Amino acid sequence: MGEYYGLSRGGIMNQLKIKVFTHFTLAIYSSCEVQINQWLDENPNIEIVNMLQSESMAAHNGRIERNLSITVLYRER
Repeated sequence: MGEYYGLSRGGIMNQLKIKVFTHFTLAIYSSCEVQINQWLDENPNIEIVNMLQSESMAAHNGRIERNLSITVLYRER
């Protein structure tokens, strides 16, 4: 998990953190949604600042593999 610093409304530096979720599958659907929802349930005192998604596909043993990464930039309240 990475850490960045940003300014709050009062000018005090608040620590921003990064959580990265990754999932590799041969199926069309992804379990990333379940992973993210579970993490949010376990961390109710956060403020999500931004979310980024990256997707790619690759041939693996004659099949198409889907690679999904979701990056959450957040701050603890």
